[in-house]
Amino acid sequence: MTNDDPEKRRQEWYEKVKKEGKLNKSPIEDHNAKLKTLQNPVRRDIIKHLNERKMTFDELKGEFDLQDMPMKLHLGMLEENLYIEKEDETTYVITPRGEDYLASIEPKDDLKKRRDEWYEKAKKEGKLKENPTEDHRAGLKAMQNPVRRHIVESLGEGKMTFDEVKAKFDLNDVQARLNLDMLVDTLYIEKEDDTTYVITVRGEAFLENVDHKHL
Repeated sequence: MTNDDPEKRRQEWYEKVKKEGKLNKSPIEDHNAKLKTLQNPVRRDIIKHLNERKMTFDELKGEFDLQDMPMKLHLGMLEENLYIEKEDETTYVITPRGEDYLASIEPKDDLKKRRDEWYEKAKKEGKLKENPTEDHRAGLKAMQNPVRRHIVESLGEGKMTFDEVKAKFDLNDVQARLNLDMLVDTLYIEKEDDTTYVITVRGEAFLENVDHKHL
């Protein structure tokens, strides 16, 4: 890709892969596939290396000291989930999705400091589940519901009261309370006062990492 405008190039790439049917997973399937792909440190490092320069299959094998089969497995999974793609038969390059991933894990210093402070505060208050798997499952369950995803998205644009959430999403008291309580429990949002809700650092991270077409 040679487009000098990074945002235009990014949009054109997403439009291209969408037309090719490569973005046809459901939001949950897409989330799980990306999570499984990025759980492996070798695959995360491959993305970082390809962000620095394009590399051939043999160059990647040599860099990571891997045999053909495991390297094909790693590259195949990264390619299937659109973090990398082939420039030709032997050369791999990073995609805009791969670039978006790297941007999401390398926040600016002031943002990183704020996030670290928030997580430390939540940990001290006992709000973070000690078991990461349990925490992930709870968060995934919360985000399976499109109403809750859209509530987080709306709070990403600004704070809202309980009544404003009810009205915007056409919910009754019980429905609004259920959805908001689940998002508070899983730390995507929090109460600023008795009636007002705001997005949390975790909620902001969710919005940064999710493809907005899947919200």
